[in-house]
Amino acid sequence: MNITRDITNIEPHVFFSFLGLDIADSTIFIFGILIFMIITGFLIRKYFSVLPSKLQVAIEVAFEASHDLIGNIINDEEKTKKAFPVIGAIMLYILIANVVGLLPGVEQLSFGGHGILRTPTSDFNTTFGLALGAVVIINLIAIKEKGIISYLGQFFPFHLIWKGFKKGIGAGCIAVIEFFIGLLDIIGEVVKVVSLSLRLFGNMYAGQILMVIMFGFIAFVVPALWLAMSLFVGVLQAIVFAALVASYYMLATTTTEVSEETQH
Repeated sequence: MNITRDITNIEPHVFFSFLGLDIADSTIFIFGILIFMIITGFLIRKYFSVLPSKLQVAIEVAFEASHDLIGNIINDEEKTKKAFPVIGAIMLYILIANVVGLLPGVEQLSFGGHGILRTPTSDFNTTFGLALGAVVIINLIAIKEKGIISYLGQFFPFHLIWKGFKKGIGAGCIAVIEFFIGLLDIIGEVVKVVSLSLRLFGNMYAGQILMVIMFGFIAFVVPALWLAMSLFVGVLQAIVFAALVASYYMLATTTTEVSEETQH
């Protein structure tokens, strides 16, 4: 037996526009996940009790595990407390987005010959938006903690050139090199967005294509194994994305001290 399915186009299908915004198949799924997260969060907050149920215990264990993961990467209790709500929400969203599309029949719902729902993370627009938002938030937090002058100074270290040439020609030349390295850090911020978005999109979109191919060969045993693998990859990608965002946050908010000792 085999099951014939069309391979998902790399571009999302746009159903209509609303206030100048294109509403695509992935957009509908995005809002569905957001509504689900809001309602679930409200219910969890309302019904949690001192004497926990099995479901509450499971949620608390998952929360503590993700908090410990982010905390071990940031390695600063105060910074973890500030960053975890944002990074944890991103990780939970990606986890749900990756996994819910694997449920049988979800992506087969169609209207006008086109699927209504599409796994958000298999759409590059979604992963790019997540990566861009995460990097922007990290930099805004860094500006708040360091101050705008100190923050911009790590990208445009003019003060290093001044201090370098005050010490001598050799130290001045080294300072010029450090200045251009600082400029390269600007490119590094752009690369972070591209890297985060492409990694998540590539893994999830490729997984969808391979799933369709597997179902084309045989309808049961092999696809079931691949479905389990896709579930594992979906969870892993959510953890990796959150871990990378946490590491970027740690690097962005770490104050580097420049030694002023003269090298002989």
